Amino acid sequence: MHTSMIFKIIVGVAIILGGIFVVMRDDPAVPTGDINTIEPLPEQSSQ
Repeated sequence: MHTSMIFKIIVGVAIILGGIFVVMRDDPAVPTGDINTIEPLPEQSSQ
């Protein structure tokens, strides 16, 4: 195999493994409160 081919394979595997690592490490926060309730927006003061 050519050196450039091996380099491309190593880079591709590193990118894929890095993406999997980020997805596995990412711990999404559980939403707090009831998402079915609609709360009015706070009043905005006009300037």
